[in-house]
Amino acid sequence: MAVASRTRLRAILASWQRQPNIRAVIAIATASQKGGVGKTTLCINLAYSLARRGWTTLLVDTDPQGGVGLSLARSTRSKLGFYDFLSGERDLNKLVLPTRLPELQILPCGQYNACARRGWPVQEVPARLADLLRGAELRGVDCVLMDTAAGLNGMSESVVKACDYVILPQQAEPLAVRSVPHMLETLARFRAEGAGVKVAGILLTMVTMDSRISQKVVSELRAMLPADLMFDQNVPRLPSFLEASAMGVPVALLKKNPPPEAILFDQLAAELEQRAGLVLERESNQSYASLLD
Repeated sequence: MAVASRTRLRAILASWQRQPNIRAVIAIATASQKGGVGKTTLCINLAYSLARRGWTTLLVDTDPQGGVGLSLARSTRSKLGFYDFLSGERDLNKLVLPTRLPELQILPCGQYNACARRGWPVQEVPARLADLLRGAELRGVDCVLMDTAAGLNGMSESVVKACDYVILPQQAEPLAVRSVPHMLETLARFRAEGAGVKVAGILLTMVTMDSRISQKVVSELRAMLPADLMFDQNVPRLPSFLEASAMGVPVALLKKNPPPEAILFDQLAAELEQRAGLVLERESNQSYASLLD
């Protein structure tokens, strides 16, 4: 990358100094310019890890393909959800699905095709997204994690702009070195247009450990970008992720004893707590009792 481009990137990043969140609920989107980078796998497993760590988490599927719901239970195809909320269903409580983990709730995609035929006023989408976050806050949700469709336009743009942070999953392939600067430029434009969204970090996904090309991409991106912009962890390309999706479970529930790669998402959740300020908020509200008296 040219020196001028690196300078431009650092100027963009300087405008993203992390500031305290003003809502009780923290909204985090995942976004990428292209599909197939592992966003849905990330969202399901990260939401599960956050919930296991004690955060009441609402996982929202904003992708019209409904990947989150279909990955967990095919019955969600008939459920109402996110797009029904946008189209006028005002009671979020009627749409949110509980899970066997009390701290984890899911808002599926809903009946996208029916809602698209009826249509919804595009100009009202930001207000409806704000209503959704307020509704989540009233439900006692700590963290809203939103899965988006590929691309940073249309609904995905609106969702990202409504969130406090965005995670950028980036497949470890040569295109990544060229596409990351464009992604950051687009997010800089969102902020120039008044959005408060900040980059939680870039997460390298589908890393192939025995591929020289994949490892080269990892090295080049980590050398190109400031360390605090990159998540410490990489998400490898593993068959267990596909197997877990096929069975409709997070990878931690794939077997009686969680496979080693399940720990990866716990580590990501811990790192996200630091990046999004969740740790400070939890510690400020947490009291401790003596073990004996």
